[in-house]
Amino acid sequence: MSGRRAQARDLAREVGRTFPVSDVALWAAGATYFGIVGLVPLALASLWAVGRLVGGEALTGAMEAAIGGLPGGHGTPQALRTLTATALSMAWWQALVVLFPASLYGEGLRRAFRQVSDVTDRLTGWRGRLGLLGVALVAPFLVLVVLTSSPLVGPLYADGGWSLVLGIVIAFHVVFLTVSLALVALFRFVAPGHLGARALLIGGFGTGSVIAGFLQGFVLFLAIPIEWSAPFGGLPIVGAVTALALWLYLLHLLVLAGYRATVVIDGALARGGRGREAPEPV
Repeated sequence: MSGRRAQARDLAREVGRTFPVSDVALWAAGATYFGIVGLVPLALASLWAVGRLVGGEALTGAMEAAIGGLPGGHGTPQALRTLTATALSMAWWQALVVLFPASLYGEGLRRAFRQVSDVTDRLTGWRGRLGLLGVALVAPFLVLVVLTSSPLVGPLYADGGWSLVLGIVIAFHVVFLTVSLALVALFRFVAPGHLGARALLIGGFGTGSVIAGFLQGFVLFLAIPIEWSAPFGGLPIVGAVTALALWLYLLHLLVLAGYRATVVIDGALARGGRGREAPEPV
């Protein structure tokens, strides 16, 4: 046990030593910009695919169950209803069209991942886009898992008390599983280089546990009765976009830190635990 603790301390020390703190804010901001452009189209494509798999009525019912457990402020319920209705109304060719802006998110992520990795990369933008399209094939099934649990979790959130605690525990584990699998796919197909399977699982699920807790905090943030538009003269759209962009920016900081930890873990496993220092990130 003491040996494992020492290894964990060594890995944490190496992550801190090689992590480019001075520039990571800029790279996270860049990934956030691409996320603002690509996440909504990616969500539309995923919901469209789920609607084709289970039917529009089943998707709408599951989304309503999920909405029932969320805070009602800041226009969140209406935004999710509009997103679902728009996805269900799209034709197949529209679903293909939205994949183009969705793929831009892959470019932004790959460029950010490259800055905290130990490898050089060519055709970064195109490889990131193609990798994101691969992840998009898996995304509908992950969304389906989350929505399948919503009829159970939503009422628990709405009941409050110990039911709320149980709902949080269940929701955390569902989000932990789906987010971790998504991160493993991103680290494998979108990030540059080739990480080992063991490092991918450790890094993806370790980062996923942090992200899952972060997203539970976002639900709490939605419940705070403060108008997001207050600092912007009461303009609701500006306030909503700014608040969501801030949370997306913080999320990308965590993802980049998790990816750097995964790179370090992969290097340590490749060296067989001999403790040789990893090279500085490019």
